[in-house]
Amino acid sequence: MFFELSRTEIILLCVSGFFFLIQLFYLLVYYAEPLWYQKRKIRGNDFPAGTTPSVSVIVCSQNESENLKRFLPSILEQNYPQYEVIVINDGSTDESDEVLGILEKQYKHLYRTYIPEEAKHISRKKLAMTIGIKAARYDYLIFTEPPCELIGPDWIRSMSRNFSGDKTIVLGFSPLSKSTGLKTKFAAYDNLINGLQYLSLAIKNHPYRGVGRNMGYKKSHFFEHKGYAKFMHLRAGEDDLFINQIATPDNVAVEISEDSLATMHLDDFRIWEEIRLCQSTTQKFYKKGPVAFWRFESWSRVFFWSALLCLGICGWPQLFSPVVALGLFLIRSLTQILVINKAGKMLHVEHFYSTLLLFDFFQPVFDVYIAVCRLIRGEKDYIWRG
Repeated sequence: MFFELSRTEIILLCVSGFFFLIQLFYLLVYYAEPLWYQKRKIRGNDFPAGTTPSVSVIVCSQNESENLKRFLPSILEQNYPQYEVIVINDGSTDESDEVLGILEKQYKHLYRTYIPEEAKHISRKKLAMTIGIKAARYDYLIFTEPPCELIGPDWIRSMSRNFSGDKTIVLGFSPLSKSTGLKTKFAAYDNLINGLQYLSLAIKNHPYRGVGRNMGYKKSHFFEHKGYAKFMHLRAGEDDLFINQIATPDNVAVEISEDSLATMHLDDFRIWEEIRLCQSTTQKFYKKGPVAFWRFESWSRVFFWSALLCLGICGWPQLFSPVVALGLFLIRSLTQILVINKAGKMLHVEHFYSTLLLFDFFQPVFDVYIAVCRLIRGEKDYIWRG
């Protein structure tokens, strides 16, 4: 029967098979790596020794009074012997200052500081981070943001236990809160996929980024690299670009235990669009290898779906090619459902079943949309042109 196929069908079968194998490779070797990593650690009880270095937690806030009121206590009530929490109030016009004043009286290890109002020609977020880091009393820094809620009282303990020997950077994960809206569900999926990407490469000794909602590093890194001097012309980059700059195969640890998660509460999809736009801007300055590696995965997905569709159409009304296309589709889809949902369950992300196929189709489209929006914004991504 194979020799009765047209030349077009044979080519499409080869193309479909090639991209099918590429997709399985990415799913089982890379997207599943954080899952295998955590299972290996649990099976071998291979967790870092319970070191408890003194830690400074840095939080930058701008008009986040409600989030500070709701979520800052989860940071202030950690089960940890010696730590401080520094909140930098970035010119808030809401009740942030009053909320921080009340909390400061209740929690003696909470400290607040401010950004000068006249600071208008540099990235205010980078300035806030710089002020917070310089104000920190301790050598180890952990970062999060006001919309994030910690799952338990051992967040600092689970992150800081990785600071030992050469490990001076710790990358964690920040899931998005569960939501009933389709847009915010997609944001949770997109965040999970992005998280699995940077975590898996860090586990495989190719770290290239982190997220400011949940990460840490030794303060000396900041001063050795002159802070954010290399990308002060950008509005963003204080988290992902800085990690991209200082990370090596030897100095990064990954922490994805349940206690280490910091859940971001997302009420508006436009916030997620802005986060992705910032990442799209800074991504141009990443190490080229990881960016190309994941971009190839995205495009291989597009080619896989396109080849399957063409194979089904060209093979009809004969059944051989459509059946092969259906088989490849089912195997890849079932593998994806298993890997993504198991990894998501470990990282406290909601399950994706009926929406997974839709999101899988839509994510490359969303990436193109973000790239176009970034081009339209142009100069707005820069404080000045470097």
